[in-house]
Amino acid sequence: MKKENYSILTALIITIALLILVILIFFTIRKNSKDNDTLRIKEEKIEEMNYDITYTKPQEIFKAIRINEFLIIDIRNNQNFSDHHIESSINIPLENLTPDHPSLEKDKTLLIVETKESNKGKKITDQLKKVGFKVNYLQGGLYNYLDSGYNLISYGDVTSSEDRAKVNPIELTNLGNRLNQGERFIYLDVRIKNDFEKDHFNNAINIPLENLEKDRKDIPTGKLLIIDENPNRSFQAAVRLNDMNILGTYYLINSYTEFKKTIKDQTLL
Repeated sequence: MKKENYSILTALIITIALLILVILIFFTIRKNSKDNDTLRIKEEKIEEMNYDITYTKPQEIFKAIRINEFLIIDIRNNQNFSDHHIESSINIPLENLTPDHPSLEKDKTLLIVETKESNKGKKITDQLKKVGFKVNYLQGGLYNYLDSGYNLISYGDVTSSEDRAKVNPIELTNLGNRLNQGERFIYLDVRIKNDFEKDHFNNAINIPLENLEKDRKDIPTGKLLIIDENPNRSFQAAVRLNDMNILGTYYLINSYTEFKKTIKDQTLL
């Protein structure tokens, strides 16, 4: 055999051997990875079986809203909580929820809520229970809560057709006509407290948008007209009141300043 042919054959054999070695290493690593994944899944299942969890049903969560002895804790991230949440719940993302968190109170029953049941959510529930908290876990998560027919509080997205369908907009000309016909409204001013104290309509009631859930007991009954300097905030307030089953409200699509000017100029009526 010629020397160059021998060199080619040797190189080919070495290449094939290296390919076989790489393939063997790949499948060995893959098998070990699968074994590790299987072991981790088994360990998680075993760990979950040892959790001491007291489950609570959606109707029990709903009954706990605004009752002082309960604290509904939503452990989703801030954005998801802002978009939709159970009325009067507070947001403590899972990664921030520890037994020494300042919002936790041992004289209240903690109700842990997340999108759906998860091992991590059950684990923190178990940990809180072991250090002395009275704590329950929402069975089936928020999916189950919605499926059971209960509302979530929406942020109020002006681009959402679903949110727009919840509210009754009214503009100054229409408002003037209705007032002229003897219709009366209770003015609910949802600006921040400092702005309200600087200037407001007589007999207007101030509950800032951010406090509507917390101060629900102070929301008057009757035909409400929601006003704010920013009409988008008025819209958001109207959506949240609807989600709280406070119906028959209107929101002014004009700003507080525009409204005040029509009163001053006597052009509203």
